[in-house]
Amino acid sequence: MAEQTIYKTEKKIDTRTAPKLAADLEALAAEGKFDLVIDMSETGYISSVGLRALLTMQKKVNANGGMMLIRGANQQVREIFDVTGFSGFLTLED
Repeated sequence: MAEQTIYKTEKKIDTRTAPKLAADLEALAAEGKFDLVIDMSETGYISSVGLRALLTMQKKVNANGGMMLIRGANQQVREIFDVTGFSGFLTLED
């Protein structure tokens, strides 16, 4: 089993911080790290740009037989996932 990589997100994922999220996830993919835990325990908001970065990484993880787990998303972030339909294909853990 591959080693799990834990990635901690910013307090707010918006147009200012999402490019770093996307670049960091891209770097993990380039390193072949497809068993990921995305720690969102301190994140209070995620915009569509941040959702796009997660979607892109989820597709790469799926294509490479990995697993991506979203951990610690608060109620507000979970509602964003629900409204956008992202909770249907992201694996969420408390």
